[in-house]
Amino acid sequence: MKYLLSVIAILWGINVYAQLSPAPQGLDNYKCIDTTRFEIHYSFKFKNHSSQKQYNEDRRVIQVGRSVIKDYSEIIYHYDSLATENFKKGLSTSNNPNITYPCEIYSYPLEKRRHEKYRMILNAGVLCYPSMWEDLNWTYSLDETMVLYNYTCNKATTKYAGREYTAWYTLDVPISYGPYKFFGLPGLIIKIEESTGMYIWEMYSLSVSATPIHIYQYEKEQKCTEESAARTIHRMMTTPMTFLSSAGSRVLVRQNDGSFGSPAKDEKGMPYEPIELR
Repeated sequence: MKYLLSVIAILWGINVYAQLSPAPQGLDNYKCIDTTRFEIHYSFKFKNHSSQKQYNEDRRVIQVGRSVIKDYSEIIYHYDSLATENFKKGLSTSNNPNITYPCEIYSYPLEKRRHEKYRMILNAGVLCYPSMWEDLNWTYSLDETMVLYNYTCNKATTKYAGREYTAWYTLDVPISYGPYKFFGLPGLIIKIEESTGMYIWEMYSLSVSATPIHIYQYEKEQKCTEESAARTIHRMMTTPMTFLSSAGSRVLVRQNDGSFGSPAKDEKGMPYEPIELR
């Protein structure tokens, strides 16, 4: 399977991240690691940095199995599915035009371990690494309630990876696993928000399911440590042109006169604040 790209033309006046979404991947190489018991869908609004005015928005799917919890982007999966069919027919495929959170998270609560697959921009590859498991300490505010999506919710707060979060959970649905790496509440998380408003998850769909939970083998996977992945992602997000050039892609940027040329060697860094601050 070949993905293009020896030359990448970037229109600098347009949102750079929107032009640099990870290339779609084929879904032919996989194995089943569990069976879903519940499937929960969340909208996920997030910002790449605190001064960003508008939110990016992803749709996350949480598959809750007996031993595995998988969290992935429904939008990325959609474009991967299209690509898989197009590749079989020898056709080109559309890139994902959305800014998503390009990370799959596999949590194994019985073993207290976690594994992540983070897609880098365009065809730069996929970082695969074990990540730290951390039990969450929740503080409950039993006298504070709110009705969300017809569920009566209670409030709880926690700290995780250098950030503070407020969760609204319902005892009507006794599922203790929520989006991202949040778990341990006595009911389903309906909404959870980071204290500065940079990250907001809201549940919009819940179903009983018995579908397989798959882990996919992607092209250009790179095994690394969590610390190494964080450094690579930071470099990619702050200096994407330099990052792509170092990955072997020739990058062209539109100049003021409308022509395309090589980016400046001293690329000005773009603001970026990771979701985990540790």
